[in-house]
Amino acid sequence: MSQEITHVEEMFTVFNAPIVEVFIDDNPHLYPILTDAYEHIVKIFGKHLQEIELRHETEPDEENEQNDLEYLSLTIKTSLKAREAHKLQDKFDDEWWLDVEEDLIVISVEVREE
Repeated sequence: MSQEITHVEEMFTVFNAPIVEVFIDDNPHLYPILTDAYEHIVKIFGKHLQEIELRHETEPDEENEQNDLEYLSLTIKTSLKAREAHKLQDKFDDEWWLDVEEDLIVISVEVREE
């Protein structure tokens, strides 16, 4: 798996890489989704793409207090203003992400301050 995490670190700015690596090891189906996500993000956001951050997140599970919900968070950072960035996010969603149906990855867009 170390080759795959190396590739992930080439595509994204990874926070807490050891934790992300363990999470991907435990959920190996996520690696090809992350690779595809990167390709689609670059294609759609193009020159306006500044960075893509990847981090492991946890939050309390309201249905089962003994478990935390774990997932990977991808943040697309762009130089665009909010309106243009959200149009591209909608395009990204419509062209690819909505068909993926993966609950272990959350993708958001962060825009420059206006």
